[in-house]
Amino acid sequence: MRKLLTTIILCFGIHQSYCQTLTDEDFKSLVPYLQKEDWKSAFIQSTKLLNSAERDTSDYHAKILYINIFAAAGMVSVGDMTYSTLSKNVLKFKGRKVIMPFHPVSDVIPLSATSLTVNDSVNQAFTSAANSLGTNIFCFETFEIKDKINVADFPEGSFIQCGGILSKIETNPNKSKIWVLRLTVSNAFIRKDN
Repeated sequence: MRKLLTTIILCFGIHQSYCQTLTDEDFKSLVPYLQKEDWKSAFIQSTKLLNSAERDTSDYHAKILYINIFAAAGMVSVGDMTYSTLSKNVLKFKGRKVIMPFHPVSDVIPLSATSLTVNDSVNQAFTSAANSLGTNIFCFETFEIKDKINVADFPEGSFIQCGGILSKIETNPNKSKIWVLRLTVSNAFIRKDN
């Protein structure tokens, strides 16, 4: 009887952690690592959070997933992770929801800003997410926006956030540290900062 009770309690505990939902507090706990560009700590902590909430489909999970990918690319840029390890860690996220941080809108394609391309056949946002010095591009990000957008709704200098389904993840074939990843996000949305 005692073994049965122990097994039930253990299974309940595993189920609870597997079904946990990530929160704003979880997300905010990673911000200091990102501000210090402590990619290793950001990666380790975001991995723990993602593992604790594997079935979570919330926006916080999608934001922390992005942080995990970004931090892994940051680790590659400073030599703390190999491309082989990077591939093992990020390719498993294909098909998952991801949400990038807010970036300013720009008509040109600068670092850590988002440009929009809208015409009859294309609705896209593009970002080159880099470290603070701009010496390494961690992710080229293309967002294929599902709905027709009006560029006038997103004037230059306004802050926007994009997200959607991570449909393609490519590592730099040259294994250079100048740029690390190319991400394509389909069925994407775009929203302005309030």
